[in-house]
Amino acid sequence: MTAIRKKTQDAFDGAGKFDYKPDRSVITQTDLMLETELRDIFTRRSPGVPILGEEFGLEGAEKFESGWVIDPIDGTRAFLYGIPLFSTLIAFVEQGEPVVGVMSFPAISTVVYAAKGEGCWMSVEGKPLRQLKIAENSPESVEQAVITASGIHSTNYHLADGTIAYNLDSLVKSARDFTFVNDCYQHAMVAAGRLHCAIDTLMKPWDSAAILPCIKEAGGDFCSLDGNREKVMFGGSLISACTPKLLDSVVERMNSFIRG
Repeated sequence: MTAIRKKTQDAFDGAGKFDYKPDRSVITQTDLMLETELRDIFTRRSPGVPILGEEFGLEGAEKFESGWVIDPIDGTRAFLYGIPLFSTLIAFVEQGEPVVGVMSFPAISTVVYAAKGEGCWMSVEGKPLRQLKIAENSPESVEQAVITASGIHSTNYHLADGTIAYNLDSLVKSARDFTFVNDCYQHAMVAAGRLHCAIDTLMKPWDSAAILPCIKEAGGDFCSLDGNREKVMFGGSLISACTPKLLDSVVERMNSFIRG
């Protein structure tokens, strides 16, 4: 894995060329290289276990319920445009629920990881290993919370590829503070207690799977934007928060256009 991280760091330094997929999302040769190498590693070490990845789909089963999940570069545009908060995401899923999650941020030499019942941990090169635990007195209301989103897609600002215009404006205007933070890094910072709530309006299973064990083991809560807390990696969206009350309040406000 260290060799893969080094290859990603080197590719980031020279990134610039990319292509579009049919859905207009961005892909680079690094995406393809990383997923190929990770699949080879998992196939050797756990033969017969299904693998679901962003670039090459599902291998080893007709329908995915258990196995490895890979997103070789989460935040490909960040990778291309020199923003060092892109990540490589790896998860292991059992019966539709992620039980192991790894978020690796190679450009900043940081890894956030968790396993069911084993806590959430942050490893930063040159620093002691640190367990992440959300504070018990964390905010329960939007007005007390620092809230982030990965972008304005599928919101009242810009529908883009979404089908629902969620009311992001209600949070921008009422949160204690609001800002935009790249992709899964915002969820890592919820687990670290630096942010109180993070929003992604459009998510695929490989975007969400690694995040969920980290939030849960750090003591946070999560759901899809319809408020469902079950099988969230397949929910098409993700909100993570430091407390259940804050999570429910954010869901309510984001859906206020639909319900109102």
